[in-house]
Amino acid sequence: MSIRPATHRASGRARRAALLEAAVAVIAEQGVAGATHRSIAARAGMPTSTTSYFFSSLDDLVAAALEVVGQRIVARVDAVTASVADAGLGPRASIDRFVDAVLAEPEPDTVAQFEIYLECVRRPQLRATAHEIMASIERGAETSLRALGIAHAQERAPMVVALLDGLALHRHARPRGALDRQVVREALYALHRGFVEADAEAGTETGAEDGAEDGATAST
Repeated sequence: MSIRPATHRASGRARRAALLEAAVAVIAEQGVAGATHRSIAARAGMPTSTTSYFFSSLDDLVAAALEVVGQRIVARVDAVTASVADAGLGPRASIDRFVDAVLAEPEPDTVAQFEIYLECVRRPQLRATAHEIMASIERGAETSLRALGIAHAQERAPMVVALLDGLALHRHARPRGALDRQVVREALYALHRGFVEADAEAGTETGAEDGAEDGATAST
């Protein structure tokens, strides 16, 4: 049995990685429907037959490319979450840092992220990747909320993620430059204020209930 030399294996890995990056670029530009063996190979500067050498089907290639995007998003979210949590910043400074990270997201990855979500309806095998991305972003939001002293962080994290995803879709449909940053920042400020006010109101109600119970106990 012949054993391929390490240089050959390294070259194979590099070509496979190049095909995946080309697939991400094509998906971002043309959608999943535009991702064909020909368009991906052409983007990578390789013969069309190369895709079939590394992937058993076009679906496998597309799924692998979107998994790469998912892994990158997960890594970036985890990194910025750790940065915000460890810095011990106040609410506005924490939100500003988070917004910087959100808006620094490479556009092809962001577009491909939403392609994953939409394509899950037609390709259920992508749901695991989509769920991993969503769960990671929600974990990041939960950690950030806890660091800011917000109660019910786990239940509220999906609200933060839904807000960010909605604004990201608007940002790509109607880019407005510096105004986009302001909108994301102010929306997160407002959501944070809402959480703080709701917690304070809940605390006041709890205190009133406790006082009533104490009074009833004393009267007996």
